Amino acid sequence: MVTVAAQIESKQDVRDEILQAALKLFTAKGYFNTSIADICHQAEVSTGTVYYYFKNKEGIAEALLGDVVHSLTASIAEITAKSHSAFERLRAILELFFTLTQDAPEVMRFIVYLRHHEFLPNCPSFGLSEPFQQLTQIMREGIRAGEIRRMDPAIASACFYGALVQIVQLRLDGVLEKSPDRYLFDTWTAIWRALAPA
Repeated sequence: MVTVAAQIESKQDVRDEILQAALKLFTAKGYFNTSIADICHQAEVSTGTVYYYFKNKEGIAEALLGDVVHSLTASIAEITAKSHSAFERLRAILELFFTLTQDAPEVMRFIVYLRHHEFLPNCPSFGLSEPFQQLTQIMREGIRAGEIRRMDPAIASACFYGALVQIVQLRLDGVLEKSPDRYLFDTWTAIWRALAPA
């Protein structure tokens, strides 16, 4: 007999397969060049199955973005809880993004390349997203503690995130050919010099 827990797990597996298929296609072909039929083919499920889980393609993209944001939020919260200085927290966040670039490049392409507002007009801008707010709070606390030079915390967050994204893009584009961890020290040194008090 199939248990309720097994049924729930099975449904979650199918949903995840659809989202993984969409992630691959959105990052390879673009959102607008991907159809529901493409997602069905990639996930090896029927059209009816996709519509059982999601209202439409926008719903798939919204769920995908929601999952990514939720995962990043949880990871940053865990980093914040484990470490006690802005230096430690920011370095750990940089390591997290570099690890994702190596282990989950499609997720990183989805984060840094896709213009989410073009197909999800009601989603909050990145500056209002929970991960960016967490980052800004780390900056705020670091400034208050004297670890980070006095500046607007949102500007400090933009300096950190902007440098991080540029390195991630260079790696995803193949300009930086070594594994991301090989660039960690230089990237972190450059970021911290921009943030640390003179």
